[in-house]
Amino acid sequence: ASAATTTSNAPIVVGGDGDLAISAGVAQGFQAGIYRFNKAGGLDGRKIQFTGFLDDGFSPQTNLTNAQQLVQNKHVMVVAPFLSQVATATTGSYLAENKTPFIGWSVNAAFATQPKWGFGINGNQGNPDVQGLAGMQQVLSATGNTKSPGKMKMAFIAENIPGGITANDALASVAKFVGMKVVYQESPIAVVGTTDYAPYAQAIISSGANAVYEVLASADSIGLSAALKSAGFKGTVYNGVTYYPGQLNSQPNEAAALNGVYVENEFPANENNTPAVKQAEKDLQSIGQKPYLTSGVSVGYWSAIVLEQMLKATLASVGGDPNKVTGTALQKTVTGGFTYTDPIAGGIGSETFPAAETVPTGCGTLVLTTGTTFKQIAPFQCLGAVNVATQTKINPATGKPA
Repeated sequence: ASAATTTSNAPIVVGGDGDLAISAGVAQGFQAGIYRFNKAGGLDGRKIQFTGFLDDGFSPQTNLTNAQQLVQNKHVMVVAPFLSQVATATTGSYLAENKTPFIGWSVNAAFATQPKWGFGINGNQGNPDVQGLAGMQQVLSATGNTKSPGKMKMAFIAENIPGGITANDALASVAKFVGMKVVYQESPIAVVGTTDYAPYAQAIISSGANAVYEVLASADSIGLSAALKSAGFKGTVYNGVTYYPGQLNSQPNEAAALNGVYVENEFPANENNTPAVKQAEKDLQSIGQKPYLTSGVSVGYWSAIVLEQMLKATLASVGGDPNKVTGTALQKTVTGGFTYTDPIAGGIGSETFPAAETVPTGCGTLVLTTGTTFKQIAPFQCLGAVNVATQTKINPATGKPA
């Protein structure tokens, strides 16, 4: 057969690695994301074979041994979805040395160390110098302070781990860029085992803050929100992780803690109701899952959709022979200049490499927790990024000043 009509049955083996504490549902999201691709025959006959998602339990060492297991025992072509608060440069370097691309949520040192092998689905979220603008712009808009940002006295609080400290610094810098006052910025919370949040709530209230941004994992975000309420905090509370559609009905304590809390979701929410969101809901139902785009499900789902587009671009770049689509070929295709566009309108938005190796796409949805449901305050939108060191706006498509 000619190269143009070559097909192969060799599967494209993929496995995930990261923490399930923050991203429950990530494996199911990925399975939903590959459902239609595989049903349609995959990449000219090569279907994606998902070996599952290995939980690192917030252990950097386990994150590395998971990666080694995927490469040495599972013989994966790509590690996806890849996400973890604790993944280190060692894991990134190991995957790069073994010519294994990894795709997922770029919020750790593995992506930072190996941007030519680690591909974030919403750009580089872990670059302390360049941060997305959607979150803080939407916060200003929601509180009616777009023209008076100085009225926002922000407290930023994170876990005491490198990723948390970096993210806290970066978000506080964006807040300053848009004109907010930062009155508290600390990373004191132990990543495992914290149960008493009252001292942190008191420290925030003492700072005079009228808004709190929790740069925290889910359990800590919920715990601190509850402590702020019981301490009488009257300001607004934001986090990026407690978007739990369909789950608060059965969790009355969580619902009470989160009622009135804003969630800055880096992905499209169910409430967006775009064609891509509706398709994602159908895909989840097709594999027997509930149609809720939690952050974990979203990371898994969009990692699959991005991977599929990268595979198709790689197939074209190797002359149409699916047997020549390897991890190395995919890496060469993406780093050589690749633009992801949503195959169905209303997904995560465009992403261009190599700019996305250093710059986040700067997108988000702002929702408000009301009882056991969520109200969309700002739809998913991409508002660009800012270099917090030089205080200049950056175009995510070029990586250069806008």
